[in-house]
Amino acid sequence: MAILNKLELSLSKEKSRLVNIWDNSTGFDFLGLHHRKFPVFNKGGSKVFAMSHVPAKKAMKEMRRKIKEYTAPRNKLFLSLEELVKGLNRKLRGFKNYYFISPIAKRWARRIDWYVIERLTIFCNKKRSKRNKHAGKLKVIQNTQGSLLKLAG
Repeated sequence: MAILNKLELSLSKEKSRLVNIWDNSTGFDFLGLHHRKFPVFNKGGSKVFAMSHVPAKKAMKEMRRKIKEYTAPRNKLFLSLEELVKGLNRKLRGFKNYYFISPIAKRWARRIDWYVIERLTIFCNKKRSKRNKHAGKLKVIQNTQGSLLKLAG
């Protein structure tokens, strides 16, 4: 406590809590990451619990909001799909470099990858004034193959 007073910091009673990380069911959020023990399977098939870091729910929601904010405006409809992907790759690279530092985080990365494909499909259908906004995902996947940054890949 002396160090906190020296730095003029104080503990927040609402945010501070004790967490038992040894029972592998609870964890804690810190700096946008959720820290807890996850099961890891060894070569022999035995299960071991190891401490790992995955993006927090709040961080995932914020990532989806930023992706939607980038792809949704109607004034971006003049861009080609390649130009939109190039701008989106900058955001995705930043997300990947910060959040996906553990191998277990790939499960969460797949969700963001799928959401990016959803948003690009909606963009393409909006650009061509198609009635069904979710149609043609396969075509978007084929058109962005190799140019779109995959978080899980």
